[in-house]
Amino acid sequence: ASPVKNIFKFPSTKSFSEPIHLPFKMIIVESALEKDYCFHLDADRSVLKYFPQPITFLINSEQLKDLRYTPDFEVQFLDGRKAYVEVKKEFESLDAFYLHKLQLVSVEIRRRGYEFFFVDAAMIRKLPLLDNLKKLQRYRAHFTDNSLALILLKNSVPNPKNLGDLIGNPTGVRLEVIY
Repeated sequence: ASPVKNIFKFPSTKSFSEPIHLPFKMIIVESALEKDYCFHLDADRSVLKYFPQPITFLINSEQLKDLRYTPDFEVQFLDGRKAYVEVKKEFESLDAFYLHKLQLVSVEIRRRGYEFFFVDAAMIRKLPLLDNLKKLQRYRAHFTDNSLALILLKNSVPNPKNLGDLIGNPTGVRLEVIY
């Protein structure tokens, strides 16, 4: 629990640092809007992986000294592009101080070879798209590609004699995947 933020969990299928045998990894985001954005990221076929709260930048200018900024997400695309994403209810209502901070950090982000995206509630909560993504998310485990987990399983138990050998595998491949 946080006194200033609402913390939410999201079962991401694209937030692994390396291939893994589990169908999803539970990630923590800081708002319901960020959680809703995760539905878009998980469903977007151009997204390879994404991570919440990936890095903190230290910002300095004549107006700002040692101010910290953490983007909401890092997104890596299949085509090799990388981006940091800021999620807000609406950007038009942000004060000049915050906009100045975003402008300064965008220069640093681009210098590092990343793109910088701004995503608002109108884009995220577009209906019926969001409702459809939420419904599809419930069933995505049924469509998960388990080929990597099965390769791990085959390598760890090359000659199983019975189902028990597979279930007791040392890699932790889950029972649903084995079945």
